[in-house]
Amino acid sequence: MRRKIALLAYVFVSSSLLLALFSDSCLFVSGDRPPRCRNQKQGALVIPQGGYISLQAEGMDAVSLRKAVLSTNETGTWRNETEYPFLWKQEAVWGFDNFGTATYKDGILYAPSKEGVAIFDDSVYAINASNGNIIWNRTVIYCDASPCIDGDVIYVGEMNTTNSKAMALNKTTGEEVWHFTEPNNDAWVGSPVVHSDYVYYTTYYARVYALNKTNGHPIWHQDIGDLSVCSAAYDEGIVFVSAHTPPGQYAFNATTGEEIWHVNHGRSWDSSPVVYDGMIIQVVWIAGAPTDFWYTRVLNKTDGGRIRTFKKGSPSTPLVCDGKIFIPDDDWRMWAFDLLTGEELWHTVELHDGSFPGDLSYCSPATAGGAIYYQSMNGTFYVINKTDGGILWRYKTRHGATHYGFGSPSVGDGCVFVTNDGGLYAFKIGPGFGDWPMFCLNTLHRSVSEHGTEYVRWPLTQPKDFEDSSKVWITAKFVWCNKTITSAAIAWRIYFFDSAGNTCATDIEVFYVEGHNIAVVNVVPEKTVIGQNQTSLIEVMVVNEGDYTETFNVTVHANTTMIEIEEVTLTSGNSTALTFTWNTTDFARGNYTLSAYATAVAGEMERTDNTYINGEVYVGIPGDLDADGDVGPEDFYIFARTYGTRMGKPAYNANCDIDSDGDVDPDDFYIFSEDYGKTAT
Repeated sequence: MRRKIALLAYVFVSSSLLLALFSDSCLFVSGDRPPRCRNQKQGALVIPQGGYISLQAEGMDAVSLRKAVLSTNETGTWRNETEYPFLWKQEAVWGFDNFGTATYKDGILYAPSKEGVAIFDDSVYAINASNGNIIWNRTVIYCDASPCIDGDVIYVGEMNTTNSKAMALNKTTGEEVWHFTEPNNDAWVGSPVVHSDYVYYTTYYARVYALNKTNGHPIWHQDIGDLSVCSAAYDEGIVFVSAHTPPGQYAFNATTGEEIWHVNHGRSWDSSPVVYDGMIIQVVWIAGAPTDFWYTRVLNKTDGGRIRTFKKGSPSTPLVCDGKIFIPDDDWRMWAFDLLTGEELWHTVELHDGSFPGDLSYCSPATAGGAIYYQSMNGTFYVINKTDGGILWRYKTRHGATHYGFGSPSVGDGCVFVTNDGGLYAFKIGPGFGDWPMFCLNTLHRSVSEHGTEYVRWPLTQPKDFEDSSKVWITAKFVWCNKTITSAAIAWRIYFFDSAGNTCATDIEVFYVEGHNIAVVNVVPEKTVIGQNQTSLIEVMVVNEGDYTETFNVTVHANTTMIEIEEVTLTSGNSTALTFTWNTTDFARGNYTLSAYATAVAGEMERTDNTYINGEVYVGIPGDLDADGDVGPEDFYIFARTYGTRMGKPAYNANCDIDSDGDVDPDDFYIFSEDYGKTAT
């Protein structure tokens, strides 16, 4: 059946590629020198429903291998499942040392841009997230932080040297709603935070302001020092902020501005406080010779007391979620720890190529769908496996001496957006609108295509830009996963593309998704030697490895002769031990191989595990315990050693329990003595 399905898949796929020419396991679509491919592999022949499988192949091009795409027939039509993840770039959003993250809301990005080279400079832009087109822009001088969105209003701040404004803009038009000029010519830094009727701002010279979010009138402010470059954080009526000079961490009453606590765990610079589960996480640095030390402090939200210190950090703000903390460090790696125990979970390889002289990270990671998104200072965008820290794919935005990666990623609508000194970039990392699944074991998302409504599964490690690699074999590895497909043959291949558009496709391979699967996992005979006209028990262990309750028959054979059949009903994921009785009355003397077979259930494709074979049993003269064809002194010696023992005792030998009553007693000796001296001839 499987071979027929695979053949049908092959014929079906081949018929849709009428103009293709096969040569050397590759599909030559156009051009004289297409890419080459080899070493196609799949991780298994059969996977369970809800499981996953690794699919991979190697590709190489003499000039420029560009990308790889996985294609499957899972919806009944041969097509490409994925496209290259880069969507668009908007160069108007630009600026050296641009820390601002584009804020996503309802299909639109609100992105700061400062000191750019495009026609619009020192502005905040509204960008169509689907295509990168500019919707509106509004002059905001030297905006260095992410806009905050609340209802129909966007809150931003200017980091100008004079007459700096805290501003509220109409989200739809960009028109100014109000502005408040800092009376001390202080520059606004960090991202505003809105709660209730308040919007909280920080300034470069260590002031914290609470403004009325409707009209911008100041409600309270606090001077906490001489220098601060971070955003405020809000939680349960408290505003948290850190300072560089003098060093310190602060908590203020969000309504009155009254100080609740003030501690000094080190200087903060660019990294903002994170509130999580009753804790404040703040990166600090402590001056020391010959180098400065970056630490990540975990503080008690109530009094600022230190709970834990991770000796990792950089000017970026860590990512905290699911009881874990992900810290970009000044060693160019990202480190993952259990937040409560402090245990290291993993760390990445170095996330740079040596092209930037500094060793700091300013990008704050973002996460969604089982991945972490991060930009290194050299302008390379990374997608990192949240589970083990492996690099899933990367995209090098930096060209020449610019495109330094200060900006942090933001996620929305199945896309991730990141700003650096070359522009605002958009990458596709999942299908459709709203919540999206990208990785294995997440909820599937339905999308609409020319084939109607279908379930879309996205690869874990691909598609991948190979950064114009040439004359090097590169492995394209995908992880295919699903929740809905059962009992299906999945035909797949990988396409390799070069920069000229030439294509090489691997052969078609097939794997199977198993929704129904019954397996026999063990056959254990009570005895390995049994006399003719005697009985013995055989235990058979069966398991339902599928997703449905199944009713099926289990048959036990001795060689090709059936011993017994038993029907069993078994729920998903459970196992049971069946006991069969073998009466050897009609069996000739000799060796027999025992096997058990579970009949295949409807929809079951993987049937190799339906049969289990386990060793040999000798049928002979009752009492022929050494299976040599006679009952002699050797057998008596074996019998005598176990005489008087019972089942469960170390010396008990089931072969000597000739009447199968659970012990070796006078009844067994009587049977043994009747046959003593007999031979098979």
